[in-house]
Amino acid sequence: LTEYASWRWVMFVNVPMAAGALALAWRGVAAEPAPVRHGRPDVLGAVLATAGVTLLVFGIVRTEHHAWTSPTTVTTLAVAIALLVAFVRVELTTRREPLIRLGLFANRSVLGANLFNLLVGGAMAASFYFASLYLQRVLGTGPALTGLMFLPMALAVVAGSVLAVKLGYRAAPRTLLIAGALLTGAGFAWFGQISPDGSFITHVLGPSVVIGVGFGLCLGPVVSTATTGVAAHESGTASGLLNSSRQIGASLGLAVLGTVAHHRTGQVLTPQTLTDGYALSLTVCAALLAAAVLIALTVLRRKAVPA
Repeated sequence: LTEYASWRWVMFVNVPMAAGALALAWRGVAAEPAPVRHGRPDVLGAVLATAGVTLLVFGIVRTEHHAWTSPTTVTTLAVAIALLVAFVRVELTTRREPLIRLGLFANRSVLGANLFNLLVGGAMAASFYFASLYLQRVLGTGPALTGLMFLPMALAVVAGSVLAVKLGYRAAPRTLLIAGALLTGAGFAWFGQISPDGSFITHVLGPSVVIGVGFGLCLGPVVSTATTGVAAHESGTASGLLNSSRQIGASLGLAVLGTVAHHRTGQVLTPQTLTDGYALSLTVCAALLAAAVLIALTVLRRKAVPA
């Protein structure tokens, strides 16, 4: 789309996709009566959470132009943290129906799955970004061909998801999360070995497939873990929270890792300096996956193997 049409089509193409999803939902999802709501919506909590996270991401991204210790960065991040603290206080004290019942995080499965998802989401968003830049800015690949080069990773995610279903009859979700994160982390460590004179076959294809399979292994188990032990009427909240943690992780992860790559690259842009920046950030992604494994080992409870 970006090569043969326009970057705007990246947005336009979502319209028919959304229309197709709406048609499928309209025809395929059974109609049920609306749930009875006893409280009023927590508008203030929603505004504080959105503003706090947005400002936090903005402050991190702006470190490309303002140093971490500059008044602009310090003030922006301080206000962001203050907004998020205010959000927590509102959720604890509001008389309205809270946006998130913070007691959910007392459930170790919910807490562990969301922390795990936050880290994995950050690493995966960064992998697409830096792999795309490496292919185009260093190896000189066009946008359309770069898009095709992401197909092996996409197919590997599907294969990993199918494998997770088959292994799910014999292994606990926690085991699959650990195995998937270890495999994904190994792929990122391999990806961190890119060089300015590399190629798609030797430096991108292998790591992409390993990362895709590992990520696919995590997708189903992290959802089932995030809703374990949650009351039926809060299962939607737990599911929405998991989606939010992935999106927030992607935003924060890309902001932080983009800053890391920028500082490593420096002001002189050459294939070598660009590669150094991308390689460092991809290696940090491997560290994020190692932290995700640690969370799965320490926060999530060991469960019996399914029958």
